[in-house]
Amino acid sequence: MMKLTTLLFFVALLQVAATSTYSQTQKISLNFQNKTLSEVFAVIEQNSDYSFFYKNELLKGAKLKTGHYENTMVSEVLDDVLRDENLTYTSKGKLVMILSKDEAANGMGLQQQKTVTGKVTDLGGMPLPGVSVVIKGTTSGTITDFDGKFTLPKVHGNGILIFSFVGMKTQELQIEGKTAFSIVMEEDAIGIEEVVAVGYGTIRKSDLTGSVSKINVEKSSERSVTSIEQMLQGQVSGVQIIQNTGAPGSGITFAIRGATSISGSNQPLIVIDGYPVDSDNGGVKMSGGSQSGYLGNVPQDNALANLNPGDIESVEILKDASATAIYGSRASNGVVMITTKRGKAGTNRIEYNFRYDISQLPKKINVLNTADYIAYSNEAYLNSGQDSTYKAAAIAKYMETNTNWQDLIYRTAFVNNHQLTFSGGEEKMKYAVALNYLNQEGIVKNSNFDRGSIRVNLDREMSKKFKVGVSMSSTISKNKAAMQSSSINDVSMSVVRGALSSRPLDSPYTAEDELDQSFLGNPLTLVTLADDQNRMTTLLANMFAEYTIVKDLIFKVNGGINTTSTHRDFYHPRGTTLGNLEGGYAYRGHTNSFNYLTEYTLSYNKTINKKHRISAVTGYTWQEWTRRSLGLSLLNFPNDNLLYYDLSSAASISKPTTSTQQWGLSSFIGRLNYSFDSRYLVTFTGRADGSTRLAEGNKWDFFPSLALGWNVHNEAFMKKQKVISEFKVRTSYGFSGNQAIAVGATKASLSTTGSVINESIQTGYTQANMANDDLHWEITRQINAGIDLAFMEGRITFGFDYYNKLTEDLLIALTIPPSNGFTRYNTNQGTVENQGYEFDLGGKILTGKFRWDASGNLSINRNKIVDLGGLESFMGPTFGAVGNQSLHIAKVGSPIGSFYGYRIDGIYQNQEEIDAGPVDPVTPKPGSFKFRDISGPDGVPDGVISAYDREIIGSPYPDFIFGITNNLSWKDISLSFFIQGSIGQDVINANRYYLDALSRGLSSNVSQEAWNNRWTGEGTSNKYPRATTSASPFSNRFTDFIVEDASFIRLKNVTLSYNLPLGKRAYLKNVKVFASAGNLLTINNYTGYDPEINSKADNSLTPGLDSGSIPQYRTFSMGINVGF
Repeated sequence: MMKLTTLLFFVALLQVAATSTYSQTQKISLNFQNKTLSEVFAVIEQNSDYSFFYKNELLKGAKLKTGHYENTMVSEVLDDVLRDENLTYTSKGKLVMILSKDEAANGMGLQQQKTVTGKVTDLGGMPLPGVSVVIKGTTSGTITDFDGKFTLPKVHGNGILIFSFVGMKTQELQIEGKTAFSIVMEEDAIGIEEVVAVGYGTIRKSDLTGSVSKINVEKSSERSVTSIEQMLQGQVSGVQIIQNTGAPGSGITFAIRGATSISGSNQPLIVIDGYPVDSDNGGVKMSGGSQSGYLGNVPQDNALANLNPGDIESVEILKDASATAIYGSRASNGVVMITTKRGKAGTNRIEYNFRYDISQLPKKINVLNTADYIAYSNEAYLNSGQDSTYKAAAIAKYMETNTNWQDLIYRTAFVNNHQLTFSGGEEKMKYAVALNYLNQEGIVKNSNFDRGSIRVNLDREMSKKFKVGVSMSSTISKNKAAMQSSSINDVSMSVVRGALSSRPLDSPYTAEDELDQSFLGNPLTLVTLADDQNRMTTLLANMFAEYTIVKDLIFKVNGGINTTSTHRDFYHPRGTTLGNLEGGYAYRGHTNSFNYLTEYTLSYNKTINKKHRISAVTGYTWQEWTRRSLGLSLLNFPNDNLLYYDLSSAASISKPTTSTQQWGLSSFIGRLNYSFDSRYLVTFTGRADGSTRLAEGNKWDFFPSLALGWNVHNEAFMKKQKVISEFKVRTSYGFSGNQAIAVGATKASLSTTGSVINESIQTGYTQANMANDDLHWEITRQINAGIDLAFMEGRITFGFDYYNKLTEDLLIALTIPPSNGFTRYNTNQGTVENQGYEFDLGGKILTGKFRWDASGNLSINRNKIVDLGGLESFMGPTFGAVGNQSLHIAKVGSPIGSFYGYRIDGIYQNQEEIDAGPVDPVTPKPGSFKFRDISGPDGVPDGVISAYDREIIGSPYPDFIFGITNNLSWKDISLSFFIQGSIGQDVINANRYYLDALSRGLSSNVSQEAWNNRWTGEGTSNKYPRATTSASPFSNRFTDFIVEDASFIRLKNVTLSYNLPLGKRAYLKNVKVFASAGNLLTINNYTGYDPEINSKADNSLTPGLDSGSIPQYRTFSMGINVGF
C-alpha cells in the first residue's frame, strides 16, 4: 500500500494526470414482469456483480413483482420491490442480505454499553440516507436517516462498526471508546454497471465503443464562473474553449478535435435534455442597417450564456464518429450533451446557493505619461524635419494633466449569483424546480449582464408501463455592452483601443468638471454616453411520453419548442465620435427565432443467457426553424434627450433590413449495440438526414459508423492478475456532416435596385446571387482508436485516443470575375484534415482521512488544408484596424486561417544598409523597418519588396493544450485547484499596430516598451523603429511584428470549502461556505492584456485576433450553500 501511495504521489507531482472520462455513479437498468422476489434478485445478479443471501422461507407469500428501471440505483430498486413486504436488506461489499423487519428490529435490542451517533456523507459532502450501520459479529444495527445520521444505543466501547451501502465501498471503524463519528464513503468502482448517455438513450460504460468524455460539474457553484463554457475550459481532452472577450455574456470559440470548416461554423451541436439547439442561439445575434459597421462587435451570441451552471447534472462530450453519427449532418464538430438536474424519490430538499464575486483587470498595458509623451511627440516631429510641437514655455501647462485612461474606463466589478432549488418527490412523481438570478458587472464601466431563469423538470409514472415527463426552462437576460469594435479603422469607436491610444495630456473633463464632449476621442465619453442594450428572452420546453409495449421494448415520443427573441437598442449621442458625425445615431433591431421538434423512438434492451447483450434504438425526428428579423438605423436627431425611445424625430432614416428564413431537417436514426460475454463489442450507428436547405437530388444523405471493442480484462487469461482492473481496446470509423450552407443559397434571390430610365430613377428587381443547385453537405469521415486502462481497482486510470478527421466537399464562397455579373460563387470544393492524440491519466493519491485525487488531460491536434479544388490558396477578409489588409489565408498544406504577411528583418541602421538591401517602394530611412525579400514573380527573391514577399507568419492553433485538477480534503475541509495550459499558438496583437509603431505623432499614445527601446541612432535598436510623424512604418503592411507567441499556463481556479457542523439542527441538512479565485495567475510572454482572446470569432477564417476587445478578468469569490 505504501509503495502504491508513493507511486501515485510521484504521478501527481509530475502533473501527468488526466480527466476521469466517466463518473463512478453506479446505476442499473432492469425490466421484469410478474417475477417472484427470488427471480428479481437473480435478474439483479445477472446485471451486476452483487450476490443475494436469504432464507427461502422469508420469501414465501411475497407478491409477484413488475418493474421497469433505467439508470436507477440498486438501493432504489430494492426499496421499491420490498416496500409492501415485511422485509428489509443489509449489504456488505458485493453481498446483499435479505432480512425480515422483525429480525432487524430485534437485533437492535441487544444489551450494549453506550450510545454511538454519527453522520455518513459521500466524497462531495452530501448526506447518504439508507446506509447500513452494523456492529461487527452481531445482527445489531440501523440505517442512516435522510440527513445521513444514525444512532446506535448500548454499544460496546471496543466494538467495530461496519458501514455498507449498495454501490459504495464497505468501511469498518474501531469504536475505541468514541461516541461520535463522521464517515465519508467512496463509490465502488466494481459494483453496479455505470450507464453513459450517448444520444437517444444510454449504454453501459463497459459496452461503450465510442470516445465520450464526462465532466464532473458537482462543485461548479463554488467556482468563480458565471457560464457553462467557463466551467468546461481545460476539463476535457480534445476540446479547446476560448472566451472570445471578457465582456459579460460574450461568445465563445468551442472546438472539438479542431476546425473542420472554412466558411461554416466550427461550433459543436449542443443537446440540452435531449433537445438539439444551435450554439449561437440560432444565429439571433443582432447586426444593423446600412451603417452596421458602427455597431461594433455584439457580445450576445452565445446560447450557453443563458444556461445556468447550477442547473447542470452532467455534461458529456461526444467526439468520435461512433458517438456522434447518431446526430448525422450536425455532428462533424462534435456534440455537447447537457443533462439538467431532476428530482429523486424520497429526498425532498430545498437548497439555496449564493456567490459574491469581485472582478478586476489582471494587468494594465504600460503607455506613456505626459512627460514622455511630450518628449516622444517632439522627437517624432524633429525626425520628420519639422519643428517640435511642444515648446518649452508651454510644457509646464501640459504637465498639469497626466490622465491614465485605463484607470478611467476600467473598474472593480461585482457579481451576485442567487440560486434556489426545490427537488424531490416519491416513486411515482419526482420534481425539480430551480430559480436563478445573476447580476454581473463588467470590468469596463457602464457594462453589465443580468440573467433571470426558471427551470422545471417533472417525471410522472402513470403506471408500471407508462411514464411522462417535461423539461422546461425560460430565461430573460439583458446585456449592456461596452463598445469594442475591431472592424473600424478609428480608435474612437473602441473603448479599449481608445483608452490605450488617447493622449495623457488630455483631460476627460472640462474646467467645470463636466464630461468634455468636444474631445471626440474621449473614451470616457464613449463609456458614459453611448448606450447599447441587448435583451433576450428564451423558452425551451421538451416533453416525453414513454410506454413499455412488451418486456424490453419501449416506445417513446418527444415533442418540444425552442424560442428566442432578441431586441437591440443602440444610441450614440453628440459628444461621441459617431454621434457628432451623424447628428445622433440610433439603431433598433429585433429578431425572433422559433423551432419545434418531434421525435419517435423505439428502443430494445435484452440480455440472453447472461452472455448476449443487445441494445438497439431506431426512430424518426423532424425539426423545423423559422427566423424573422428587422433592423433600422436613424440619423440626425434634434437633440439627444429621448435616445432610441422616440425615433420619429430623426431627419434621416436608412433603408430597413428585413429577413425571413425557414428550413427543416427530417431524419431517420438507428443504433445497434451488441456485447458477447462482456468481452467483444460491436456498435453500428446510422442517421439519414434530409435538409430543406439543399436542392432536389442533394437533400438527403446517410451518415453511418461502425465501432468495435474488446474488454481484455474479462478474458480468462487476465483473471488471475490483480493489477489491471480494466483494459479496453476500441476503434471506430464513420461519417458525419455539416450543413453550413446559408438558407436559400441553392436558389437565385432578388434584390431591389435603382436605375435611370427616361431621365428618372426607377426601382426594380435584379438577381442578387449566382445560384448553385448542386450544393451538398460537407462530409467528415473520422477514424478513432483508443484504449482505456484502470489499475488497482480503479485507483489509477489511463486513456488514450488517436483520431484522423477528414472533411471533404467544403462549402466555399469563391471570388469570381465581375464579368459574370457577380463577385462570389458558392460551391463544394476542398478538404481539411485534423489529426490528433488525446491522453487522460488520473489517480487517487491518498484515500484515508486525508484524501487527494489528481486528474488531467493533454491534447495534440494538427489542422491542415489538404485541397482547395484546384486552388492553391485564397485570402480572408480585410481588416480595417490593420491597414485594411487581409491577415488570414486558406492555403493548401497549412492550417485554416493561418496568418499571412511580411517578415521584418530588423531595423535599417544606416544608409549603406538601405542601399545594399532590397528596393522598397516606401523609401526607407535609417531607423525604418527592414522587410525580408523572400520571393518574386518567378518564385525566387527578386530584390524588390512586394506582395510576393508575403508568407505564413503564424498559426492560431496550439501545439498542445492541457488541464490539471487536484482535489484535497480532510474531514469537512476541501481544497481544489485547476491549472490550464495552451502552448504554441500565435495571436495577432492588432493593438501594437498603433502602440508600437512610433509613427502617430500627435494623434495617439504609444507603449512605454517601444519608446524606451526605440531606434535613436546606429546600433541603438534592432527591434523598434525611430519615432516619426510620417505614414505608418508598416506602410499598410501586415507583418510578423504584431504576431506574438500566445502560449500560457494559467492557475484557472482555486477553491476552499468547509462543511459546517450542524449539531442537532434538524431543519438544516447541510451548510457549506467557500472561497474561490479565478484566473489567479497567468504565466506568459504576451504583451497584450491576455493571450486568450478572439476578437473576430464570427468568421471561421479569422481566428487568433486581439483588437480592441475587453480582456479577461481576475475574480475572487465567496459564498454559501445551504440545504433544508
